[in-house]
Amino acid sequence: MEKKKKFFQEITTIKKTEDSLLRVFGAGTTTGIILMTGFLLNNMQIGTFGALGGFAFLYYQPIPTKFLMRRILGVGVCLVLSFLAGALSTFIPWMIPITIGIVSLISLLVFRILGLPKPGAFFIIMVNSMGTGLTLGFSEIIWAASYVAYGVLTAALMASLVGIAHRALIKEKEEYTTVAFKTKFIYALKHDPELLLSSIHHAGIIFFAAYLGSALELGNPYWITISCAAVLQGRELMVIMYRNVQRVVGGIFGLLLGMFLFSLDLNVIQTIIVIMILNFFVEYAMVRNYGLANFFTNPLALLLANLSSGAFVNELVGNRFIGLVLGSIIGLIGAALIAGAIKLFKGENGLPETYLKSPKKED
Repeated sequence: MEKKKKFFQEITTIKKTEDSLLRVFGAGTTTGIILMTGFLLNNMQIGTFGALGGFAFLYYQPIPTKFLMRRILGVGVCLVLSFLAGALSTFIPWMIPITIGIVSLISLLVFRILGLPKPGAFFIIMVNSMGTGLTLGFSEIIWAASYVAYGVLTAALMASLVGIAHRALIKEKEEYTTVAFKTKFIYALKHDPELLLSSIHHAGIIFFAAYLGSALELGNPYWITISCAAVLQGRELMVIMYRNVQRVVGGIFGLLLGMFLFSLDLNVIQTIIVIMILNFFVEYAMVRNYGLANFFTNPLALLLANLSSGAFVNELVGNRFIGLVLGSIIGLIGAALIAGAIKLFKGENGLPETYLKSPKKED
């Protein structure tokens, strides 16, 4: 009974955090600017593909502008390249799961070596997976990648403005040190023995999710991959279990909200405004309650996908639901396998301590 009570508290508690509302405002505004650009230029592909580049803003932290721009633009380059890799793989369909697996492995290794905070490699994997869902010619892919790059530049500009505002209003001292990649790489080799093993396992599970999504021939198979990668963000088994429940429950109710919003038959401007509002709520809730964040994430994803595709509501919702459930299950099973593999790696009899300690510090 006590365990059930603790489990319920973990998935329903709104966590206290020092997260700045300026960051939340910046994330929503970045998406709004990108989408409005597409609307004003009468080309919503600029908005929808640009929004993928806008994810670079989510790596914002209140650090000195020089280092912040280096981080945002660095992540942005990774987003553009991962998008290109995913989109180009569609010319050879059997390469799609392999491409996702390779991009996942490289990004997981690099982001873990660099020690970047969450969302880590998730959005690199997400953008790569979404790129595999396209059916465009080569020239169209290049244009789409340029729109992603535009989103990155918008994110960088907004991040610099939010950083300036943060320092002006909150007036924190800029104490930030940077370490060369070579130094971090050597340190990771010496002090993170699970680095390669866990990254290969995560990439392998994501590859399997991508392969299953392709085999099922869903309208949007990448949603299985994205759900799997999202659940695997936790590094502790109990955290992953909590995230799995939160993602499924929050996602189901979020899909219901999405269906309601579709029933309102919103025009483009109204849809953009609703997406901005949902984005504010997603970013506010993400570090406070993962389940609540997913309640807002799913209608946002549905509206964004519908802006350029015009897909039928039932098809969008149905594919999203299947992807949500299957991806979460695969991620949970994969996490258990990872825990067992690390147990064998360490030569321990029980589950590794890393996967059993309290999840309180996880976002």
